[in-house]
Amino acid sequence: MAHWLVMLAVVLAFWTAADAGAQPRAQKAQKAEPQKGQAQKKAAPAPEVPLHLYLAKGEPNACGEGCSEWIAVEGSFDSGAAGRAQAFLRRHGARKLPVYFHSPGGSGNAAIAIGRQLRQLGLTTGVAKTVPRGCASTSDQSDACRTAKRSPQPVAAEWRPDANCSSACVWAVIGGKARHVPAAARLGVHSPKFTVTRTFSDGRVQQLSAKQFSSFHRTKAAEHIALTRSYIRDMGIDGGLLETALKVPHESIHYLSRDQIAALGIDRREYTETHWFIAQTSSSTTLLSKWFVEARGADRKDYRLSIVLLSCSQPQRATIRYWRGLASDELGRRVNAIFSIGKHKARLSWTGNGTRLDALDNGAVFASSSDTVPFDELEAAAAHGAIGVIETDQIAVAARPRVIELGTQGLAEGIKVLRDKCTASAQPAPGWVDGTQAPWVPAQTAPQSFPSTPYGAFPAPELGLEKRNKTAK
Repeated sequence: MAHWLVMLAVVLAFWTAADAGAQPRAQKAQKAEPQKGQAQKKAAPAPEVPLHLYLAKGEPNACGEGCSEWIAVEGSFDSGAAGRAQAFLRRHGARKLPVYFHSPGGSGNAAIAIGRQLRQLGLTTGVAKTVPRGCASTSDQSDACRTAKRSPQPVAAEWRPDANCSSACVWAVIGGKARHVPAAARLGVHSPKFTVTRTFSDGRVQQLSAKQFSSFHRTKAAEHIALTRSYIRDMGIDGGLLETALKVPHESIHYLSRDQIAALGIDRREYTETHWFIAQTSSSTTLLSKWFVEARGADRKDYRLSIVLLSCSQPQRATIRYWRGLASDELGRRVNAIFSIGKHKARLSWTGNGTRLDALDNGAVFASSSDTVPFDELEAAAAHGAIGVIETDQIAVAARPRVIELGTQGLAEGIKVLRDKCTASAQPAPGWVDGTQAPWVPAQTAPQSFPSTPYGAFPAPELGLEKRNKTAK
C-alpha cells in the first residue's frame, strides 16, 4: 500500500504539474478532521498568455461519443479576450462544436461575456487539454507548435481529460448549454480581485490600492459581484458557487469536489468516464489510467471518483491498481472486486476505512487494492471493447452485486506504449517510505498561470493582438 500511495503521488505530481512544492497531506479518513473546502495557497504565477481559440480534430470519439472535432480555448482571460472569442465564435459557432477550456483564469468580466455568447449559441462546454500534433504539451513553445495553433483549419490534435479550469475560466464554462467536466479535470474558484488604475497625462499608469480609493473600490467590487451573481443565476447554476468562491482569498484556490460540481448544477451526469490515457512522470514511470465518476450512496447523491492505474510489473504482465472513492454508506465495509479482463480475472479486495486524498477529490475517501494481469489479456479486452468490474459487499451478502463496464477507448494504444516500456527496460522504483508512517500525497495548490498557448492570441490573423489592461479578475 505504501508503495502505491507513493506511485499515486507521482501521478498527482504529473496530473497537477503546477502543484510544485506541495506539502505532505495524506491522512487516514477515520482520524482526519473535516476539511472539505479548505483552500490552498496559490503557486507563484508564470507570465500570462492571452486567451486563444482554435479548431482541433482528433480520432473518432476523441472528445466523446460521436465527437472528433472541438474548439480549444487556452490561456488567460485578458481584457481583449471577449472581443477575440466573440469574433471567433461568430465564424465557427454555427457548427455547434463543443468548446473545451484549459485556463488559469483572468478577467471575470471577459469570461462572463464569453459565457453569455456560448449560451446564446447553445454550445456545449467542458474542460480538457488540447495537444496539437507537433506539440509536446500544452506549454510547448516550439515554432512547430506555434505554427500548428495558427492554422485557420482544424489542427490534428490529442484531446486529454487531465485539465484545469480555474478562477474566471469557471464562469465561462458554466455558460455552456450543457457542461462536461471529465473525471480527471478540476475546477478551481476563489474570490475576485478588483484593481483601480489612474492614467497620467504623460501616459504613466498607477494602480491604486483599496486604501487610496476605498469608497470607489468598494463600489466597483460590489458591482462586479452583483454582475457575477446575476450571470450565475441566468445560467441556471446554484448561487452557492459564488458564495463558495467569495469565502476563498484571491491568493488561494479551492477545487470543487465532485459532489459540489453536481450539487451546484455544473455537471450532474450520474456516470462519466475518461478514455485510457498515458502519463509519463518526471521519474520516468509510465502509467496508463482511466478515471470515472459515479453517483452512488443511498440517495445517489454521493458523486465519487475512482481510478484504474496500469503500470509495469514484468515484461509480460502489468500491475492493475484500483483506487475507489467510497460513498457515505460504504465506509467500513469489506468489498471484493473482480476485473474481467479478457479471460483473466483480476481479484481485488479492500476494507472501506480508506484514506482521505484531497489532492484527488476534496473531502473524498479512497480505498485501493491491486493485482497483476498479462498484457495478452489486456489486449484481448481492448479488442473485445469492455472490461467488466463486479463488486460484492461481504457484509451485505444478499445485496445485488454492482456491475460496472469500463470502455476501452485508448487502451490498445496505451498498452502498446506500456508494454514496450516494460520490455525495453525495468523501470526505476518510484520510491518507498516507512510502512509505519502515512506516505505523502501532494496537497492542492492553485495552478500557475501556465503558458498554455505560447504564441499568444491569434484566433485569426486579421484580429491581431490587443493591448492588455488590468481589469477585474
